Amino acid sequence: MAGPTTARAGADTRIAVVGAVLLLIGMPIGYLGGNNSTGDVIGLIVLTLVMLVLMAAIFQRLIPRQLAAADGVNRPARTGLILGILAFIAVLIFWTGLPFPLGAGAVALGLAGRELAPRAGDGGRAAVALVLGGFAVLAAFVLLLVG
Repeated sequence: MAGPTTARAGADTRIAVVGAVLLLIGMPIGYLGGNNSTGDVIGLIVLTLVMLVLMAAIFQRLIPRQLAAADGVNRPARTGLILGILAFIAVLIFWTGLPFPLGAGAVALGLAGRELAPRAGDGGRAAVALVLGGFAVLAAFVLLLVG
C-alpha cells in the first residue's frame, strides 16, 4: 500500500502533467491563429519552453522544499496562497503562459496544505490557494482558446 509521501508525489505529478498539457494545447492555439510570422512561432516555442522549465522548477524544487520545511507551520498553504495570487494576477498576461506553472503549483501546494491543516492550521489559506490556482489555469486556457 502506498504511503502518504508516495500518494502526495503521485498527486503532484498528475497536477504537473495536467498543467503542462493545458499549456501545450493552449499556447499553439493562442499563438498560431491565422497569418503567422516566424517571430510568432519563435515566440511560441521560447515562451512554452520557459514555462515548462518554470513548472519543472516549481514541482521539483519549490514544492519538495515546502513540504520538507513543514515544521508546525503550514508552509505549503502559505506558499500556495502566494503562488495562487501571482497566478491570478498573471491571468492579465495570459498569452505568456505564466498562469499555468504558477496555478498548477498553487493547486499542488493547496492540496498539501489541506492535508496539513488538521495539525498545522491554515486550512483557509490552502483552500484559497486551490481556488486561485485552479481559476488561473482554467481562465488562461479559455482565454488562449478564444483569443
